[in-house]
Amino acid sequence: MSTFRPHARHDAEADAIYVVLSEADVARSHSLDDLRVIDYSADGRVAGVEFLGVAGGVDLSDVPHSQKVEKAIGDLNLGIKVFA
Repeated sequence: MSTFRPHARHDAEADAIYVVLSEADVARSHSLDDLRVIDYSADGRVAGVEFLGVAGGVDLSDVPHSQKVEKAIGDLNLGIKVFA
């Protein structure tokens, strides 16, 4: 049995990053603003976070599990600026 580890996916064409924080299915989404969306599972856990316009950096203010999100983005080794 493998242990889940948060990770990120980058879509260069869309200038977006999606950080997967759990294996749970997404039941609902909440937009923090035009560039950040939090996805929640049916039981209320954060399933993932979508960031748009990442070439200009990523704003982690008000993002749940921001340390895990920052690590996952850093693991991509893209040099994306992270603001908190």
